[in-house]
Amino acid sequence: MRINRRRFQISLILLALPLIFALSATANGDGDRKETKYRWDIVHISSFSPVTANPGGFASALSNDGSKITVTGNGTFDPQEPDEVTGVGTWITFAPNGTTVTGSGTYRVQELIRFTVAPGVQTAGLVDNIPGAIGDLTDNRAGLLFVKVAYSDGSKGVLVVSCHLNGGPDFVARPAAPAGIFEGITASKGYVDYWNRVPPIGAPTPMDGNRTLFHILSQD
Repeated sequence: MRINRRRFQISLILLALPLIFALSATANGDGDRKETKYRWDIVHISSFSPVTANPGGFASALSNDGSKITVTGNGTFDPQEPDEVTGVGTWITFAPNGTTVTGSGTYRVQELIRFTVAPGVQTAGLVDNIPGAIGDLTDNRAGLLFVKVAYSDGSKGVLVVSCHLNGGPDFVARPAAPAGIFEGITASKGYVDYWNRVPPIGAPTPMDGNRTLFHILSQD
């Protein structure tokens, strides 16, 4: 079969054009890929009037038999750079009676597994005291984070941090995150999965605990 060389060369060029345009867009900063650095926190609510978020909070989750893990912590990550992750905190585990301590120590984040940002905005009026935050709430994000952690007793596991932003008070202008997103944490430690998060306590008598936040620290 005779091949028309000129037509063959033109076909190759046409096939390569989409790749050339994509590489050019990325080189010029017009592509979809953005390097975004985030901070995650288990937050401490020091006041509910107005709601004031600070670092240093705690969150808990329950295992299948009702035993509990409570953790503190914060860290940073870039979804495009899984190895560039930080994070430390403390952990304490309880027997199913909720009072008998079965272990305690510290943990360190080793690896980013996955982060998915979610729609939704923060409630207007929140006082944001997280270091690195802009302060006007535009850097707050809802989402779901999975990281590998190493516990100080030699066990390993996965920490899941989930943040649901409540939106409002004008829910048209400031929509909440989807209802399927929970607020709080779950965690595994060794062969135990603390899969049942302890929800935050809200109205009518709100209490501190089981609340999280994601912040954009920088974006290129």
